[in-house]
Amino acid sequence: MNNRNNTIQEKKHDLSVRSMYFSRYLMIRYFTAIYLFTNLFWLIFAISYQSLIGSFFAGVIFVLIILASIEQASKWHKKDSDLKYTKIYYLSQFVYNVVLIPLCLTPLRKVVFPFSESNDVAMIIISILLLGIVGCLMIFVRIRNIQNGRDKYLKAIKTFENNQQ
Repeated sequence: MNNRNNTIQEKKHDLSVRSMYFSRYLMIRYFTAIYLFTNLFWLIFAISYQSLIGSFFAGVIFVLIILASIEQASKWHKKDSDLKYTKIYYLSQFVYNVVLIPLCLTPLRKVVFPFSESNDVAMIIISILLLGIVGCLMIFVRIRNIQNGRDKYLKAIKTFENNQQ
């Protein structure tokens, strides 16, 4: 019976460690979810307005975010800190946002954002794009900290791993 209790305790400990490693990516996952739905809305509107160019750009970024989401979900099974697709997605999103802001100030904005009929809508889009840039920068810092082992969770995880109850 004592052996069985030890096995159960070991499994609980392993599950806790796995959960802690997965939690290192919590901020990235939340931001990714926000970006996913924002880009999904853009894609839906671009398709419904029959904007080929808008649909293409929204579709490309949507595929990249799906790949990043899958990669992040895989962290439940892997302890490595490799985030190749997540970095590609966030770099792409950052570039998109930087390029799209000046475009929103021109009449060409209707090609990419066909629903931006007025300058007020364009200003809302620019605000969203600026928030997106700030979010991307925050994620870049978070990824760098995780990959360099400087995130605040790693020390706690290592301590917990070494002190099995």
